Amino acid sequence: MKMGREAYVAEFLGTFALVFFGSVSVTIFTVVLGLSSPASSILGIAIAYGLVLMVMVYAVGYISGCHINPAITITAMALRKLEVDDGIAYLVAQVLGATSAGWAHALILPGAGKLVDFGTPAPSSIISQSTAVAVEAIITFFLMFSVYAVLYTDRVPAGVSGVLIGMTLTADVLIAGPLTGGAANPARALGPAIAAGSYQTLWVYFAGPIAGALLAGFVYQYLLLQKGLRSTRKQ
Repeated sequence: MKMGREAYVAEFLGTFALVFFGSVSVTIFTVVLGLSSPASSILGIAIAYGLVLMVMVYAVGYISGCHINPAITITAMALRKLEVDDGIAYLVAQVLGATSAGWAHALILPGAGKLVDFGTPAPSSIISQSTAVAVEAIITFFLMFSVYAVLYTDRVPAGVSGVLIGMTLTADVLIAGPLTGGAANPARALGPAIAAGSYQTLWVYFAGPIAGALLAGFVYQYLLLQKGLRSTRKQ
């Protein structure tokens, strides 16, 4: 199914919202509210991150499918659920949305945000970068798992689609936040990294989420679904 301008705008706005609320929550809970570190404020960050994804699923899911995540878009293209030209347009919109969100964060909270690199996720000192890739792959696997169930199976009622996906991301951040920041999304890392000029571990948040999403998509489509159950429904 061919998408169009409305879907690209939806992906831009949805990605902006996800990255902005996700990264700003780090600054708010860590610096503005005086908590000692992003790890100590992980509950608030996880709830903010999950809630905004839930809202975006309901707000723009019927327009674009609410990927707002390059790992999900790449998986959709690999599974032939999304045309390549539409996929490329989605990726461009997501990158622009993430970058705009990073700069908006820097504009609104320049001093406070700089103290935490504008919410740029980074691996904890207690794990290696390769372990961080594995953690990001695992949490994105289950995020993509929930997204696939909503988008392509017709088995999840539209009324609970946002709750399913948003709660999955909340659980991801609660568990992985103290280890990697719990991005589960290359765009979530890219926007703040550009604002902060911090790229040392950015590759972790591309490699892990893309690998995890691809694995989840192929597992769901080829190991769990009978052919007759496969569809291309949007939320």
